[in-house]
Amino acid sequence: MLIEMASPAFRDKGKERPPIRFKAGLNVVLGKEDGKNSIGKPSTMLAIYFVFGGNTYLSSDGVKHIGDHTIFFTFAFDGKRYRFARNTASSDEIQVCRERYQFTGTVWSKAEFTNWLREHYHIDFSGLSFRETMSSFFRVYGKDNTDERRLLRGLPGETMQKSIGILVKLFDRYKEVEVFSSRLEEQKKKLSAYREARKYRFVPDLVSGKTQYNANIAQIHRLQIELDTLTSAQVEDQNDLDIEKMHMKSQLQANKLRLETEMQSRQRKLSLLDMSLEYGLYPTEADLSALQEFFPDVNVRKLYEVEKYHQKLAAILDEQFSLERQAVEKEIVGLQEQIQTLQTQISQLGFVGSLSKEFLDRHSEIKGHIDALKIQNEAYLTLTNLQDARKQAYDMLKHAIVNILADMEHSINDKMKELNDSLFAEPRKAPYLKFNAYNSYQFETPDDTGTGSNYKGMVVYDLAILYLTSLPAIAHDSLILKNISDDTIDGIMKLYAQSKKQVFIAFGKQAAYKTATRKLLADNTVLALSDHHCELYGG
Repeated sequence: MLIEMASPAFRDKGKERPPIRFKAGLNVVLGKEDGKNSIGKPSTMLAIYFVFGGNTYLSSDGVKHIGDHTIFFTFAFDGKRYRFARNTASSDEIQVCRERYQFTGTVWSKAEFTNWLREHYHIDFSGLSFRETMSSFFRVYGKDNTDERRLLRGLPGETMQKSIGILVKLFDRYKEVEVFSSRLEEQKKKLSAYREARKYRFVPDLVSGKTQYNANIAQIHRLQIELDTLTSAQVEDQNDLDIEKMHMKSQLQANKLRLETEMQSRQRKLSLLDMSLEYGLYPTEADLSALQEFFPDVNVRKLYEVEKYHQKLAAILDEQFSLERQAVEKEIVGLQEQIQTLQTQISQLGFVGSLSKEFLDRHSEIKGHIDALKIQNEAYLTLTNLQDARKQAYDMLKHAIVNILADMEHSINDKMKELNDSLFAEPRKAPYLKFNAYNSYQFETPDDTGTGSNYKGMVVYDLAILYLTSLPAIAHDSLILKNISDDTIDGIMKLYAQSKKQVFIAFGKQAAYKTATRKLLADNTVLALSDHHCELYGG
């Protein structure tokens, strides 16, 4: 956890402030009782976020007024202290320090530093970045995440789908949908590659749509009849029996063409299922062992755990696809038997007569036209199959996410109700989160949509996530807390103080609250600010 933060820029009556010491549980940045905001409370909160890897501090009023400066800070994990320094002028670099914050010469990138934090806080979950984790729950003025009506949004411009996705990852449920997500991405790539091949004419042009496809089928049928008639006309010494045979042969060939078209459709479906069964090969034990030779520090145990879960999901998919493949194969066998029967009947009718050059030329022309139409239709069906495969993968992904969100929704709402009930002597309705879909949600307190209730709901929601997940800390600025009623604040402070994880808050107007609340604030104050050169950057 974060245990210390200091900077030459932090001053009190012209002198450098001593290091700000943090602890587990509640950490209060206390302002004046009149609630004055120009003394550095928001800048302090953003500075705390800065040492967790955030960037919003760079555009804060403090940095604008006093210029670039270095913030020194210490984290402690498993009894060991780790010291660092980060300068606002080179914020993408993190200096590794020894005691008294002397530079060791080792410099980490911000990505390396946040990955280090993610590992030491034990939140190295699949697909989740440390920035995404912390940004959603460090609610400070200037971060654009204090909108009580969109409390899941953590980053500017973030979509609802992205916000919900981050929450899924924070609950460590993303591994349950990762195989579906990967399959969707693979199908998207295949479809994109096919479209690119068409663009450069590496594959034939396809028909414009289903209507043209059906028109081609009809034209193929007419041309096939014409071809059959042309072929039959070459039979010499025709009699009534020969004519009857020709009619029978034409009908048999038409039926054979229809069955061949149906079989091609089944074969394409079989090919798609084969692709699905091929997809999702996972590393063997030898692969993972080889990986450890090149990267000795890699967490092989975690890789085995993830791969074991992937294999379990893949086995479920493979079983589904295998059963469907067996059914398609059975259909193909049945069609082949019917086609073979028709071919035998056609052969038994025989063919008599010699073939003229005119016949051969006309036969070649008609046959070429038929083949061209078939190629066009084949290209159309290939595209349609790829689109269907993408939609199938997308639907499976959405279904998996919806099931996970239902579980999460139940856990979050139960915890929020528990926390909300502890705030009041009389029962009051708790905030309620509803996931409408994988990319849509609603958050409200039933029958109470006032500003104070909404901000209270935001605080209760953040505390619920702090309890239910591996989220290491939350931060609430005074602008959030000042919108909540006084009696509710008394209860919220007790919840903050009960947390075993770090909670950072900026607070003012403490005289307005109960004696127990004022004492709780005083006991947990890590930095007290006021005016007359006692601001954060007091001259």
